[in-house]
Amino acid sequence: MPTIGFPNYVKARDYALSVFAENRLVEPPVIAADLAKKYGLTIIVAEFEGGDAESVSGFLVAQKKKIVVNHADNARQQNFTIAHELGHYLLGHHRVKNYDAMYSVLLRDTRSMEQTWLEREANCFADNLLVPEELLREYIRKSPTLTNPQLAYIFGVPENVIAGRRMRN
Repeated sequence: MPTIGFPNYVKARDYALSVFAENRLVEPPVIAADLAKKYGLTIIVAEFEGGDAESVSGFLVAQKKKIVVNHADNARQQNFTIAHELGHYLLGHHRVKNYDAMYSVLLRDTRSMEQTWLEREANCFADNLLVPEELLREYIRKSPTLTNPQLAYIFGVPENVIAGRRMRN
């Protein structure tokens, strides 16, 4: 397996959409914790302490099939974090050579993270799983006055996810 690479956004998007379809999801919100459990992962909501711990949203412990999320995050941030970590797991990132050196915890402010190709793919997976492009377009077409905060509430994601998805449409 490669140690360096470029994000394969098509692979991440298509995998997310296949998970969406195979679980017969048809409307928001997608509850990432329910999906993670279906794929054999345990969700642990934990209190992170010390150092920069308060800036951590979550991480994957692939060998133990666990996703750990920060209890201090709101439900929509936790939903995105779980989807992101599920993306790492389903995309097989934990099997990439030097995975431990390239993987980092998901920080609340992703602008401060080193965005490796692994992180970019996992974000793409989470974006497409929680806010599929066609579903977002349908909601905007039916109700063009919906704001980003309203859409974020409907889709169960942080507002920045909707803003990013709308920019790409």
